[in-house]
Amino acid sequence: MGIVVKLRDVRMVYPHLGEPDKWGKFSVGALVPKGSDAYKALMEGLSLAWEEARDKYGKAQFESNPTESRLLRAAYVRVGGGEDSKGRPLPEWMNGYVSFGIQSQTACPVVDENLEPITAADPSRCYSGQRCHISLDLVPFNNAESKNAGISRYLRSVVVLGGGEAIATSAGGFTDIVEEWS
Repeated sequence: MGIVVKLRDVRMVYPHLGEPDKWGKFSVGALVPKGSDAYKALMEGLSLAWEEARDKYGKAQFESNPTESRLLRAAYVRVGGGEDSKGRPLPEWMNGYVSFGIQSQTACPVVDENLEPITAADPSRCYSGQRCHISLDLVPFNNAESKNAGISRYLRSVVVLGGGEAIATSAGGFTDIVEEWS
C-alpha cells in the first residue's frame, strides 16, 4: 500500500478519530518536532516513498535527489515559522514543528499506552495537543490529467500517550489543517 511510517511521541491536532469529520473521513493532524526521531522517521519515509514514485511514475515528476524542502512540499507538510497556502503566517504554536493532516475512510484503532482500546470521541482522551504515536502509510500519486503529483498520507493507528498541553487551534481564524490540505 505504500511506506509505513511510525511517528513516536508527537502531538495530535484536530482529532476526528471517534467520528468522521465533515467530509466523512476519520482524521488527525500531526505536529512533529523538527530534529526529533519522529521527524527523522518522517523524512526517511518520504525519501522511500519518493523513490517508489520515481520507479512507478518516472523521473519527470519525481526528480533525482530531492531536497528536504521538496520532500515536505510533495507530502503537503507545513513547516512552522512559515506561511500557509494562502500566504498567511502560521500560528506561533507551530514554531519548531512540521504539521500535516492524515486521513482514513474508516475508523482506525485508537489505544492508550497499554494498548487498551479507548473511546476516541472522548475529548478528555483525544484533544489537540495530546501526546501520541501515529502510524501512517505514505503513498505516492501522479494524476496525469491535473498534472498533480505528490505523496498522500493515510492513517493506520494512534496510540494516545497522555499528557500534552491543549492547543487553542482555532485562534486567529486559523483553518483546520485537514481542510486546508485535503
